[in-house]
Amino acid sequence: MTTYIAYVDGACPNNGKPNAKAGWGAYITNPQGDTLEVAGPVPSDQRQTNSRAELLAPLMALRRCKPGAAITIVSDAQYVVKGAMEWLEGWKARGWRKSDKTPVEHRDLWELLDQEMLKREIRFHWVKGHNGDPGNERADGLACRGATGECVSQLTRANATA
Repeated sequence: MTTYIAYVDGACPNNGKPNAKAGWGAYITNPQGDTLEVAGPVPSDQRQTNSRAELLAPLMALRRCKPGAAITIVSDAQYVVKGAMEWLEGWKARGWRKSDKTPVEHRDLWELLDQEMLKREIRFHWVKGHNGDPGNERADGLACRGATGECVSQLTRANATA
């Protein structure tokens, strides 16, 4: 393996309602095979939406990988994968407007993701959610923990002895 792999996910119980609480999670493997599980809540001063949590997850994963290193981001969110791979360039060309001329939601996070994409090789891969993919299931569980307000940072070394 010559790249990081990050399974990412967002969760938001009561999405779209006043009592919504969103969280993000990432399950990251580095080139040496070490794994890092990270999760956290969407900051309370930000909109508590599933889409925001889904976008925070890859950004938080990128912050935990070696700067400039290649990374494959695996997500069950078409919004993240298509946004990064298909829609982003058009949004920028139209002044951060969608094809229907409405503003791009979560522009602040998309701009941060765009900056990261200019600095390193980032591939995005979509997987069907809740379909038994171990990395995706792990990221989902972490995102749910983040949505409860829990912060997680757990490193497991590949060559650790028992």
